[in-house]
Amino acid sequence: GIALEFYLRPPADKPGSPANPVAAIPVAGSNATATFRASDARTGQPLAGMRPKAWFSARLSEQVANETECKDKIRSLLAGQISTRADIDLNSYLLLTLNHDKTVSVINPQVSFNTTKLESVIALPGNGADWTLSGSKEFLYVSMPSQDSVAIINTVSRKLISVLAMGAGTRPTRMAQAPDGRTLWVALDGSGAVAVIDMDSNSLVSRIAVGKGLHTITFNTEGTSAFVSNSSDSTVSVIDTGKLTRVAEIKVGQAPVAMVFSPASRALYVASSDGGNVSVIDAESLKLRKTIALAPGIAALNFEPEGRFAIVANRLEHTISVIDSAIDSVIASTHVVKEPDQITFTQRYSYVRGVGSDGFSLIDLNELRKGRLVPVDIQAGRQPPSAEPQQIGVASMIAPTPEGNSVVIANAPDRMLYFYQEGMMATMGAFSNYKRMPRGVMLLDRSLTETAPGVYSAPVAFTRGGRFDVPVLIDQPRIATCFQITVADALGEKKSSAEAAIIVEALSGEEAIAPHQDVTLRFRIVDSSDMQAVTGLKDVQALVFEPPGLWQQRRPVKEIGDGIYALELVFPHTGLFKVMLSISSRGISHTKLPAHDIRVGGRGTAAGAGRKLDQVKPGMDDQVFANGHGVRK
Repeated sequence: GIALEFYLRPPADKPGSPANPVAAIPVAGSNATATFRASDARTGQPLAGMRPKAWFSARLSEQVANETECKDKIRSLLAGQISTRADIDLNSYLLLTLNHDKTVSVINPQVSFNTTKLESVIALPGNGADWTLSGSKEFLYVSMPSQDSVAIINTVSRKLISVLAMGAGTRPTRMAQAPDGRTLWVALDGSGAVAVIDMDSNSLVSRIAVGKGLHTITFNTEGTSAFVSNSSDSTVSVIDTGKLTRVAEIKVGQAPVAMVFSPASRALYVASSDGGNVSVIDAESLKLRKTIALAPGIAALNFEPEGRFAIVANRLEHTISVIDSAIDSVIASTHVVKEPDQITFTQRYSYVRGVGSDGFSLIDLNELRKGRLVPVDIQAGRQPPSAEPQQIGVASMIAPTPEGNSVVIANAPDRMLYFYQEGMMATMGAFSNYKRMPRGVMLLDRSLTETAPGVYSAPVAFTRGGRFDVPVLIDQPRIATCFQITVADALGEKKSSAEAAIIVEALSGEEAIAPHQDVTLRFRIVDSSDMQAVTGLKDVQALVFEPPGLWQQRRPVKEIGDGIYALELVFPHTGLFKVMLSISSRGISHTKLPAHDIRVGGRGTAAGAGRKLDQVKPGMDDQVFANGHGVRK
C-alpha cells in the first residue's frame, strides 16, 4: 500500500513535490539533488516522518538486482563494513570548521582507518565570523567583516563560487535565515544597516537602515517581521519582510546582545548586557510588555526546544537563569562553568559553554522545566577558550549530531574537536583540526531531509559515470527496494587503457595464519573488459590495518607471474585484519576497492596464504571485487 518514487533533479531546482523526473541522463562531474517521495498508493496522500535510508552503489553487471539480492545489498551497507562501502552514502554527516587561517575544513568523522579524516580545505578571502547553511544544504554562507563581504560556498563541489560585497566599512557579522528559507539577513555592524540576500539567485536585493552598534537578527514565526537589535542605541528595529521597510523602533535595556522570539508566548525576548535585564515585547502591539530584572553581564539567551523556557547566561556572574515565558518571570538560577557565553540544545539537554572553562555544563531539560537546575560539568579539552581570546567569536562552538543524543565541541586553543555522547561523564573521543584553530563548528548532514510532506531530498555529486543501484530502506513500515540509474561519462571524455575497469580477485584458502610468521597473500588482477590477466603493474600497494586503524602498514605488492601479485608481511598478533589495494597507474586509491578480511589465528580467511598456486581451484567460493563492489562466484 506504499508508493515510493525516486527522482534526480538539477541542483538549481527548489525542493518540493517532484512532479516530473529529470529527462536528461546525469553526467559524471555534475551535481544533482536526489529526491524520494513516499505516498499512500491508493489515495496519493504523502507519508511524512518516514526517515528513509538510501545509497548509490555502482555495479558492473547489466543484470538488475532482484528482491533478495537487493535486501542482501542493503543488509551489507547497513553493517558499515569497509568492503561494502557505497559510492554515495545518503545517511552520513561531515564536520565543518570555520578556522583562524581564513579557511573552512571539511572533516569526515566516520572514517577511522584513513591516514587523515580531512577531506577538503576551502580557502576564504578573509576570516569568517558567522555562517549558515541554505535549506537545501547546497550553499554555505560565511560573513567576513574584514573583507566587508559574504562568501558563498557550494557544499557539493566544495568550492568558493561567489563573494558578495556589502560595501566599504559595513563589517558584516551575524546572519539569520528567514523562516521561508528564501532570504538571508546579514547584520552590517559598521554601517547601522542590515543586508538582505536572495538565496535563490545568491544576489544582494536590499540594504535597510537600522540603529547603530552591533546587531543580532531574529524573526517572528510567520517570517512577516524581522527584528534587529542595536547595541549602541539600545533599541530594536522592526522590519516588514514583505515590503523590506522599517516599521518601528522599540527602546529596550542598555546594550542588547541576544534576542529570541517565543512562539509559545507570541513575544520577543531581548537580553541586555549592560542593562542586566530581559525586555519582553508583544508581537502584535510591538509594545514593551515587561522588563525582567537580572544582573549586568548577560551574554546569551536561548529557548529550549519546546519553546516555553528560556535560559539566560551571565558571563560576569558565572550563572544561568531560567525564564518561564508563561509568566515572564525567573523560576530558577544556578552557577555553571566560568564565563558562560553560548547555549546549545539537544532534545534532552542544554549545553552551556564557558569562555573561562575547559569544559561545559550539562543541564537536564526535564528537570529544568520543573524549575530544578542540577548542572553537571564535563571537560572538553585541555585549555579554556580564553587562552586564545582573539579567536572568540559569534559562531557556535557546539554542534548537535543528527542522532540527537550527542554533540561535537570545538576548542580553539587545543586545535581539536571533541565528541560527547549523552549519559557519559567525559568526552568519547577527539578529532584533529590539523593545526587550525576553529572559530566555529557545524555539521553538514548529508542524509535525506524531509523538505516537504513525504518528500525526502539530499544533494549528490557524481565523480564518475556508470550504472548504479540505489538501495532504499524504510523501517516503519518495513520497505526495502532498489532503483537503478545510469550516469554518463563526462562529455568529451575518453577513457584510456590505464583507466579501464579491473577486477581484483583474492585467492582464498583454508590454512591457518599465525602471528609473528612470514605470510604471503596472493591476488589475481584481470581486465574486466576481456577478463585477461593484467601484467606488468609496478605500483600495486597494500594498506594492511587492524580496525579501527591503531596498527597499520603499507607494503608493496609484487607480480609473480600471469597476473598474480603477492604481498609478504608479518602480522603482530591474532585478530581480524583488513587489506586494501591501490594502483596509482590505474587511478585506483585504497578507498576505491573494498577491503579483504584476514583473520590471524583462524582458518578460511587467508587470501591464498601459504599455498602453492596450483592448489587454487576455480569456483572455490572466491571473493571477487570489481570497482569497489563485491560479488560471489
